[in-house]
Amino acid sequence: MLSTLRPGRRDFLRMAGAGTAAALVTTSGASALMPVATSIPVMKIGALGLDYSFWDIWANLLSPKGRYEETNLLRMRPAYVWDKDKKKAQAFADKWECEVVDRYDAMVGKVDAVMVGDLVLSPWQHLVLRPYIQAGIPSFLQRHWSDTLVHMDEMLDLAAKHSTPIMATVPFEHFDHANVAIRQLKAAGDVLGAFATAEIPDEPHFHIPYLMMKILGYDVESISMNTDDVVKTGFLNVDYFYPAAEKRKPFVLSMLGAGTDLFSFNIIGKQYNVASSIPAGSDSVTRFFGQLMDIQKTFEKRTLYQPMEVMRKKFRCLQAAYYSKMLKNGAPVKIESVPADWAIPSWKPDAYTAADFKS
Repeated sequence: MLSTLRPGRRDFLRMAGAGTAAALVTTSGASALMPVATSIPVMKIGALGLDYSFWDIWANLLSPKGRYEETNLLRMRPAYVWDKDKKKAQAFADKWECEVVDRYDAMVGKVDAVMVGDLVLSPWQHLVLRPYIQAGIPSFLQRHWSDTLVHMDEMLDLAAKHSTPIMATVPFEHFDHANVAIRQLKAAGDVLGAFATAEIPDEPHFHIPYLMMKILGYDVESISMNTDDVVKTGFLNVDYFYPAAEKRKPFVLSMLGAGTDLFSFNIIGKQYNVASSIPAGSDSVTRFFGQLMDIQKTFEKRTLYQPMEVMRKKFRCLQAAYYSKMLKNGAPVKIESVPADWAIPSWKPDAYTAADFKS
């Protein structure tokens, strides 16, 4: 398959699934995995970014020193860590028994995969991950994946060129509630509308939209977003407009950042409704377990969890939501009308500069 694979992203993005494992082999010694035979080795993972980070939660599930170290289902361990703040990196290394590296690219050749855990680092991911993607090292992107579509495409194209598995998801996408709803919708008839809530208040707003798109599909046409604050919101309403399609009327998915549930949704079908929820107060650590299992499968099998075009569309939707609020006062905007170089605002614009990632 490699002999016929063109470097374009549109060829590579179709190669999602277990059948592509053989096609995604790499010449990188560090990221080449042992065949699944008698035993599966523990993968060495590089931790990138610790500012606004999931890494302490992930390490609690992955590290031998973590609270959940008895499980043998997760075979990834944080082995190296990098952060611009060396004291923060050292504190993490001491806590979770891993090694600090001085440069963001110093883990190439040492790790089987890397995971960006830092939301603050997100606008610079195309720079921090470049050496890893080029080396064929599987990479997990942190929300919101990028700042511009230009930089998102840069990572996708590079991954296609080097046959590197990359992944960009939020925990909600890995809950089985989505799979159950997809099955139930097959008999529910035409979708007439949908409503969803999520209690998570930060960063409008990728948690519940990505869960709902997994259920309802990614053919969103336009988006509107109204919120008190584009960083930390009190009130948030995001509407996704699905266009008419063959044998389907248009409908609206309306999502509210509020409520007492971790998430809830109600999809109104012509025959019956499909609904689900998770109450607030569920274990904030173990809710990440499903996501880590799917990350591990992506890294081990060297497959894509989602086609690259899905990752691209998810980012495009988030970009359009911000564009609606910041430039159109919350009015609906066509997703494809947002300029590719328009940047989602950074949490900490001065946290890094391009000079921090020069080789």
